[in-house]
Formats: sequence, structure tokens, C-alpha cells
Amino acid sequence: MSTLPFSTATISVFLLVLARTGAWVITAPVLSAKGMSSIGRLSAALALALFVTPMTPASQVPADLPNYIAAALGQVVVGLVLGMLTNLLFSAFEVAGTLADLSGGFSYASIVDPMSGQPAAAFSRLFSVCFSAIFFASEAYASVVGGFVRSFKGIPLGHFPSLASGTATTLGHAATQILLSAFEVAAPLLGVLFLTDVALSFAARFVPQANALSLALPVKTLIALTTAGTTLALLPAHAAQLLDPSLRLPFEVLR
Repeated sequence: MSTLPFSTATISVFLLVLARTGAWVITAPVLSAKGMSSIGRLSAALALALFVTPMTPASQVPADLPNYIAAALGQVVVGLVLGMLTNLLFSAFEVAGTLADLSGGFSYASIVDPMSGQPAAAFSRLFSVCFSAIFFASEAYASVVGGFVRSFKGIPLGHFPSLASGTATTLGHAATQILLSAFEVAAPLLGVLFLTDVALSFAARFVPQANALSLALPVKTLIALTTAGTTLALLPAHAAQLLDPSLRLPFEVLR
């Protein structure tokens, strides 16, 4: 009778690792987008599990069934939390697009974004798509995946982490960083639109016969689209700036 080319201990380790990787791809940056194929997510989870399993000692796996089931559920929770915390700061680009939409008047044309499944306007969708392209075109995806793989050393399979002291402060700083980064990304567009509003207000005040207010929306639309190129040029630099804090955040929250 032929034997399997791998032991039952290896299978046990693989299933625990797959529980974490499968949960992680559901909430990880870009991979969590609703526009991402389910087959692609499953393939990424299996590939990561096959890569990590040989590096994970079988001694971390509980021997009895109740503890093994509890460990598997714990790995699902760990994977979800790691993905959400890594993805948290990167949401600044979507927030920046929302600010641009509100200032430029594009929020009136909100439709469901296929990437996030949430109502979004033109610039919010544009920034999300551009960030996805930058994520894979640069080395950001390799750094994020590498940080997740290193989590198996920082948070072993047999260890269920707890919240670190000062978690509330850490998450508060993260929320502040999101808003700050969003304003920095959208600053050129917001500044130009603000000056446009001021100019239109002066025109309506001193040249009322020009009916400047009726031209406000088309003029702001033209200026917003013209300035969009400058705003998009800032995305790669801010993505690189947020990469290290995004990779550190999960390990600052979980211990």
C-alpha cells in the first residue's frame, strides 16, 4: 500500500496556515476588493500556505482535536485582523478621492464602485484604481506579502495574540494619519478648487451680469480634471510613505 509523500503533521500545519492566509486575503490591500476574482483570492491563499508550511515547525500545532479547532478559529481571526490593520492606512487614497469629489461637485454622480462595493464618485473610484495599479507596479505588494509571511514568526500558530497596551492610542494615531495623508494627496486639487470658488464669488459680486454662478459647475469640472494629473502624480510617493507604517501597525496592536 502506497504512502503519502507528506506526513499528517504537515497536513495539520498546512490547514492551520491556510486558515490564516485564507482570512488574510479577504481583508488585505487590493486583494480584498470586490472586483478581485474569488479564484484569484483562493489561489493566492493556497500559494502562500504552500510557501509558509515548510518554514513552520509542527511543534506549534496542538495535538488534541478541541485545541486544534480552537487554533484554526484563532488563525482565521488573526488573518482577518492582520489584513484589516494593514489595509487601514491605505484607505487614505479613497478618503482623498471623496474629499475631491465633495469639493468639485462630483459627489452628485455617485454610483456603486465595483472595487469596494460602496457608493463612490469619480475621483474616489479613480484614486482607488490608481492605487491598485501602483500597488502591483511597485514593490509594495512584495513588502506587504513579506510582512504577512513574517507574521508567522511574530505570531506563531499555537499562540493566540492579545491586544498590546496602548492599542487605543495606536489606532487613534492611525486614524489621524489617514486623514492627514488624505489631505496631503488631495491638497493640490482642493487648493485649486478653493481658489476657483473665491474667483467665482468675486466675479458674481462685482460682475453680476456675467451670471458667474451658473458657470460654476462646468468651470470647476474643467479645472478639477485639469488638476487631476498633478494630484495623481502624488500617489506613488504617498503609497511609499504609508507602506512602512502599514506593515508595522498590525504588530503594534497584536502581541
